[in-house]
Amino acid sequence: MAWASIEGMPSADKASRDLDRALLAIFLEAAGALIDQLAGAGITDPADIARRLNRRGFPCFGRPRWNAVAVATVLRRRERLREAA
Repeated sequence: MAWASIEGMPSADKASRDLDRALLAIFLEAAGALIDQLAGAGITDPADIARRLNRRGFPCFGRPRWNAVAVATVLRRRERLREAA
């Protein structure tokens, strides 16, 4: 299952899919805010950001741990949500 996409997730109905989308949007904003704070402190390497998020115990949506790809995906998805708004 791809955590950055809800299309492949089994959902009982439209209301469930809408809830999944809302939860993903909330996660992207929260994770993005933390990533922005780290970048503002001069930490820009996605792998370093992932290590710090894991150390702090911040959960990664649909995955057991953060990695550099997940950090980049959050940034990319967050940007797409902003463009769509």
